[in-house]
Amino acid sequence: MLSFLAKRVPRTQTASRTTLLFDEGRSSIQFKAPGDKYLVVNHWPPASSEQDRNIALRPPLHWHRHQTEHFHVLSGQARFTLDGREIVKRAGESIVIPAQAFHTFCNASATEALAVELVLEPAWRARDEAFFRNVQSYRDDCRKAGVARSLPQVLLFNWAGGVVLALPGPPVLARLGGILMNFWGGLVLGKYVLGYQESYPEYYSPKQE
Repeated sequence: MLSFLAKRVPRTQTASRTTLLFDEGRSSIQFKAPGDKYLVVNHWPPASSEQDRNIALRPPLHWHRHQTEHFHVLSGQARFTLDGREIVKRAGESIVIPAQAFHTFCNASATEALAVELVLEPAWRARDEAFFRNVQSYRDDCRKAGVARSLPQVLLFNWAGGVVLALPGPPVLARLGGILMNFWGGLVLGKYVLGYQESYPEYYSPKQE
């Protein structure tokens, strides 16, 4: 193991928090109660500047290996990219993202804040919460430390969460390339060579039933 080569940052204790703030408080992610239908609520500022269009919560184009994803817009307007199509959903509207569909989303308005709640599937709730908490808390700790995120660490989080980056090219090759990147870059290099973890106790603590 070459863990001495890994990029480490101080980890903030966020596991007990129900709301995590990012981008100096302009955006946040709120975790819902275990019995709620939805898992989290994302709060985004109006997309009035480049800074607010590229907030911490904006996901890259990606896909989920197994889960169907459900979004419900609480307020504002969300622009979804789904397999190359642009779809705008407004307050009270929902959208279903099928498993393995390439997608991302952002705030579609330059004047309104966006609140959107989402869930994958109940069977994956604990894994999904661990993924969101680890990815976002790690991102914010890197921001506070003034360092770039480690790609092998991010890929390891993705591997554990069933999330795959949507690479360019023909879909079949793009999917295979994304899975291989998670495996070799995240699991092999990230975990077994550099000593990163799929989850950190500072970021996520499993709920006791």
